[in-house]
Amino acid sequence: MSLPNAVLRLSTDVLADLNDDERLAFAYAHGPALSGFGEDAELVCVWETAEVPEDATGEAVHLTVARFQELLDALGRGEGWEHPSSEALKVIGAFAEGTLLADDSELGSKARAEVTEFPQSLADASRETVAAEAETLATRLAESTDPWDTAETLTSGLHRAYVALFAAAGYFFPGHPNRADFVARYLLGDEVPEAETAVWAAVGTDTLPEAWRTFAKTVLDNC
Repeated sequence: MSLPNAVLRLSTDVLADLNDDERLAFAYAHGPALSGFGEDAELVCVWETAEVPEDATGEAVHLTVARFQELLDALGRGEGWEHPSSEALKVIGAFAEGTLLADDSELGSKARAEVTEFPQSLADASRETVAAEAETLATRLAESTDPWDTAETLTSGLHRAYVALFAAAGYFFPGHPNRADFVARYLLGDEVPEAETAVWAAVGTDTLPEAWRTFAKTVLDNC
């Protein structure tokens, strides 16, 4: 299978200048071009150094092996996934769905083998969190008088719920864009996106707390 044009460009125009650097442990690409929902891709370079080299190109994201392993270990412990901005889930999830472009150290292949064994601690922790906070969030939504607070509560709660849904099936939640399409792709249940739609439709009404309870129950029933 040929690589998308965006990935080929990164490999030939950006990575080619770095690939001979012995400090580069491995590099991978990820993004919409690989998932099928766009044409863009991002290059991530992982360096076997104490710090990211100062001369590393600006056309890539850079991490050290130690930082990458720290993020991978966090997910293995069931941590680093709780918020939309959680770095561990974003980095490791992108790596799991991406493609290796360089791996002279074979550390990338080792990490790939690790993510193939989905961390059960993440699945357990996320499901337990959704179950534990279902009523708390319903109460918070009922009492909220500030639309900003309501939106923040919904965004964070939905993120954790989708993490649990995906984790139960052995996938890292790829983030909110195209989530319904990913749910369909991985056969996670049409009723979850439908229940989410009902939540957003209930915003500004007194039915929002019950819509949230229904959504949370729907997610848990599919976990």
